[in-house]
Amino acid sequence: MPGIPPPPPLFGGPPPPPPLGGVPPPPGMLLDLPYGMKQKKVYTPEVSMKRINWSKIEPKELSENCFWLKVKEEKFENPDLFAKLALNFATQMKVQKNAEALEEKKTIPAKKKVKELRILDPKTAQNLSIFLGSYRMPYEEIKNVILEVNEGMLSEPLIQNLVKHLPEQKVLNELAELKNEYDDLCEPEQFGVVMSSVKMLRPRLNSILFKLTFEEHVNNIKPSIIAVTLACEELKKSESFNRLLELVLLVGNYMNSGSRNAQSLGFKINFLCKIRDTKSADQKTTLLHFLAEICEENYRDILKFTDELEHVESASKVSAQILKSNLAAMEQQIVHLERDIKQFPKTENPHDKFVEKMTISFLKHFIC
Repeated sequence: MPGIPPPPPLFGGPPPPPPLGGVPPPPGMLLDLPYGMKQKKVYTPEVSMKRINWSKIEPKELSENCFWLKVKEEKFENPDLFAKLALNFATQMKVQKNAEALEEKKTIPAKKKVKELRILDPKTAQNLSIFLGSYRMPYEEIKNVILEVNEGMLSEPLIQNLVKHLPEQKVLNELAELKNEYDDLCEPEQFGVVMSSVKMLRPRLNSILFKLTFEEHVNNIKPSIIAVTLACEELKKSESFNRLLELVLLVGNYMNSGSRNAQSLGFKINFLCKIRDTKSADQKTTLLHFLAEICEENYRDILKFTDELEHVESASKVSAQILKSNLAAMEQQIVHLERDIKQFPKTENPHDKFVEKMTISFLKHFIC
């Protein structure tokens, strides 16, 4: 009859086209894949499956030697596997995580009165007094040890305390103007007068401290780098682990059928830590247990991957964030040292060996 609107589409009808713009292609649309890769298979489970929220590898992220170029996950396809997946993972769940807050305790050192101060504040004077009382070296000797970069006399605690407790250069300049009144000054200010004559004092101390602690930093970082490097090599070479990734890719693409994460070429490796978060419909098991049972029943060779990953356990204890931070800090210190060597002013002081010794150290550790 004219004037009657057409009936709505049935449940199986196609969805409306997406709006124009940066919208990903709908499932089933062919993509131009690099390195001769073929589009992943489209699966159609008979029931609505739980989704696993992995970060899929995009085509632009693939490189010529990427693992995902050679995966053949379809070899694990079989009706029994898909039936068990449908039986165990037919509903969705949400995982809630509780955040933990950390508190830091702060201690405030007590202040003591320091008499006859002209420039320094009481706290700085007190800290310098403690420092000078600990080392009991003539002030000129401390200055010359620093000028000469005398590693026989220098120590990490000495330089650390100087860096921590010496006043800023502006204050040292004010103390330098009192050199004719040296005998009338208290000991911390006398020490400040002596040290005020050292050019680029704070950059010099920071560079010396870096030199003294460099080997220690390297020895602390090196085992972590070695462990991670060896673990990565083992992961790349392990046939059993590669087969496990293929099986996970197949299962994930099947469960994600019809979603934005379907037909994934691969997934970010950190997803392996989240497999246990996907629980079965009855909440009694997880996807991790499911995969373990499948391997135990049909692919026992995959379970041997732990024997091929000797260094993974030690590498797992390495904090990537801390390691990256330590390497970045060392790189920054090297840049500062190189800059200070180039910009260091010429001096006629025969005791000043900073440029000479730090240049030798720089060439030894960072160039050769």
